[in-house]
Amino acid sequence: MNQDQFIHYLLGFADGEGCFCIALKKQKSAKMRWVLDPVFHITQHVRSKKILQDLQKFMDCGSVIKKYGQKDTMIFIVQSRRELVDKVIPFFRKNKLIVKRKNFEIFAEVVESLDKHKHRNLKDFRKLVKKVFVMNNEGKYRKYKLEEVLSSLGSSETIR
Repeated sequence: MNQDQFIHYLLGFADGEGCFCIALKKQKSAKMRWVLDPVFHITQHVRSKKILQDLQKFMDCGSVIKKYGQKDTMIFIVQSRRELVDKVIPFFRKNKLIVKRKNFEIFAEVVESLDKHKHRNLKDFRKLVKKVFVMNNEGKYRKYKLEEVLSSLGSSETIR
């Protein structure tokens, strides 16, 4: 398979099996008491570990590891914000997704905002949280409700 074919294969693979997600974690030590934690990952049965390794090599980022709690499942995961900004986002901007395009666009916007430290301003942090709740089925599987998160943030404009 040549590089162009592999890119198209990878694009379809990510569109079907990949996930662009931004975890929302409660953290008392964080300035906003919440942390936005972006991750891109693709899971596969251990039999298909090679394709995840090929993907990691091609994208020159991330890790291929066993998925915690699932002995027969491997995961290609990119957690580094720098790698997301420098490798993952440019790849999927150049090579357009179909099914996951909306989630990717929100993901990219939030990750780039985090990279520019916009999350340090309460008004901007609230906007980012609202965007995150639009992703992946409108936040259907989130542990916390949007209203709970927003009401816990308080009202001062800048947290120092």
